[in-house]
This record gives sequence, structure tokens and C-alpha cells, in this order.
Amino acid sequence: MKREALLALLALGMVPVLRAQDTTRAQRPVVSDTTKRMRAAAPTGTPLEQLVYEESQRRANIARVLLLTNSQVALQQEALRNLSDQLYVSEQLVGATHGQLTLAVEALRKQPSTMLSVLFAADSIAASRVTGLSLSIDGANTVTMAISDTTRTAFRVGAADELFRGAVLPTPHTIVLTATVNGQPQQLVTRVSALGDAVTYVQFAIQEGKLVQTSWASRTTNPF
Repeated sequence: MKREALLALLALGMVPVLRAQDTTRAQRPVVSDTTKRMRAAAPTGTPLEQLVYEESQRRANIARVLLLTNSQVALQQEALRNLSDQLYVSEQLVGATHGQLTLAVEALRKQPSTMLSVLFAADSIAASRVTGLSLSIDGANTVTMAISDTTRTAFRVGAADELFRGAVLPTPHTIVLTATVNGQPQQLVTRVSALGDAVTYVQFAIQEGKLVQTSWASRTTNPF
């Protein structure tokens, strides 16, 4: 009975006919685009984005440090080169100076023996009146002395006191003697050329109250 009723309804078109489903399309699996999802940027604030940002900052810092280090190394290398140049120049100057000193020593060795002797004497009248002497050779204060009673006695008998004796260069020398006589200074300046390979004598004396000077040279050590 029921079958007959259903057939009757179908015949009248009152029951819609169900369309056949495309089972092939409905059952096809959906493939996800994993490549596209992998290329997509990580959302802001995610651990992955933070890690990428920190790594980029670290590499940037390393690059800045390397640039700074290279600059400092370049400056240090330039300073070392300058120092090396200065040391080279100094070494050349030292070598040249050493050579000049060597030549000077050799020249001095070849120089003749030149001696200078400065004497002082006073006559019997002025001997007791001389109280002090001051000698300067080439601007240098050589001797400053007070006259003792023994020296005055030697002056009275014609002796001379040697104030200076030493090796000098065979060149002109300026000699200044200041004698204090009766409390008053008397000064005499003379310029004497020292003779090479000899002894040059310069004698100052008080004669009749006046300071005078004489000089001579001798090839022997004893001029008298």
C-alpha cells in the first residue's frame, strides 16, 4: 500500500528527485599550501620574530665592532710606521755623530802636545802689598787665591808662583788676571797664541806698583 502511494506521489511530481552527488569531487582531499604559509612573516611579537630581530642586531653590532677595530688598527699601524721612521732618522744621526766623534778623537791624538802655564811675580816693594789674585782663562774662572806670608817672602827674593798649568789647543787664548794691591784691584787682559808641541808661558808681575805681562814659548818643560 505504501509503495503504491509513493509511486502515485512521484507521478504527480510532488516529491523532488534527489540529484546524484559528485562523489569524486566531494571525496577529494584538500591540499594545504604549506610553502605559502612558510614564507609568510611571523606575527608581530612572536618568539620567532624576536629571535630574528635579536640575531640581526647581534650581526650589526659585530659589524660595527669590526669597523671600529679596523680603524684603530690602521691608526696604530700608521703610528708605528711614523715611529719607525723617527727611529731610523735617530739611528742615522747617532751613526753620523759617532763618526764625527771618532774623527775628532783621531784628530786630537794627532794634535801636538800644547801646554799653557800662567805665572805671577812681584818685586820686593810690591810683594808685601799684594793680598789676592784671580785668574780667568777664556772666560772661565780658573784660580782665586789669597797671598800667604810664605808666598810674599818668595816674591821678595824673585820667585814666581805658577797659577795655572794645563793642556790647551794650539789657538789664541784670552787670559785675565786681577791682582789686589793695597786693597785696590788691578786688572790686565792679554791674548796669547799657544804654540803647538810646546809650552807657552804667560807671566804677570807687579813692578813699581803696576801690573805688567810678558809671554814666551819653550819646547822643553823647564823654561829657565
